[in-house]
Amino acid sequence: MLRFFLILALFCCSFAYKSPFLVIGPNIEYGVSGIAAPADVRGAFVPRTNTYFEYSWIEPLGMDYYGAWKPNKTNYMRFFAGAELSPFYGAVRVGLGFAPLPPPFAVLELRFVYSNENLFISDVEMPMKFGEQPSIKDTWNAGYIFDNFYDNSAHALIQSFDMQLSGRYASSRFSFSFLFHLALIDITSDFDGKKSFDYMRGIPVFSRDYIVAEELFAIYNFSKNFSWCAEFSAMFSGRRFTFYSPFAAYDKEPLSYYIVSTGPLWRFEDGKSYLSASPGLFTRGGNGYTFSDSIKERILLSIQYKRFWDFRFGKDGY
Repeated sequence: MLRFFLILALFCCSFAYKSPFLVIGPNIEYGVSGIAAPADVRGAFVPRTNTYFEYSWIEPLGMDYYGAWKPNKTNYMRFFAGAELSPFYGAVRVGLGFAPLPPPFAVLELRFVYSNENLFISDVEMPMKFGEQPSIKDTWNAGYIFDNFYDNSAHALIQSFDMQLSGRYASSRFSFSFLFHLALIDITSDFDGKKSFDYMRGIPVFSRDYIVAEELFAIYNFSKNFSWCAEFSAMFSGRRFTFYSPFAAYDKEPLSYYIVSTGPLWRFEDGKSYLSASPGLFTRGGNGYTFSDSIKERILLSIQYKRFWDFRFGKDGY
């Protein structure tokens, strides 16, 4: 029963960080979201949740004034800092973003992000290399993690150094955004192997590892308050870096997963908040592994609420 309520809380209480829009000057964003496989919450997909708050300051690189925003044209430098909280971890991140190019390339932004993720006695040890027992097929699932949560888990610190390239094109009817990033991972753990399940990213990671991720997001606006959204995300973990590591005999097997989802999106308060509900499909893979996940383990439901505060200073700017 305790695990049931933990899973329920994990699904229902999380914050999202895809902002509806930004303006020059200060911005605050926060929200709530959850994603799980409702038909089998102890299956292949580990439910995710977090609470999230972010503050950002966008400084214009041109003649734009505070409180304004010219879609697809604004050049800027951005500083942001945020905090994230879930039943399994707490994280803080800071970063810088730059969008200095002239139109039509003004939609591109280069970001540098540092994040510090603390696992709250929830670090479940993962097999370090191909062939170890229990295998990654037996440990990368919600049932194994929840069964070992607190009883056979420990504290861990996961640091990441992330370089990102993002872009967003927006019009009155349609908007499209993407995010590609490469994150270098370092883990401080009570386990000798220093290989853990990263709840924030949803994939097992190894110290001195790297993560490559892709996210694509599209929205079609039927009206001012109703839209349809579609999202694709992919996460890849590669072989760990062998320099400056005492575990030269161990290599992390490459792992990956993909999520495709689509569903309605409702806007409120002139677009300053929204609610979305998107069913989706999850699939995963690995070098030398065939994951035979059932369809009920792979069908997901994502629910997300987002609130945005933009300090417009009484100006429209559009």
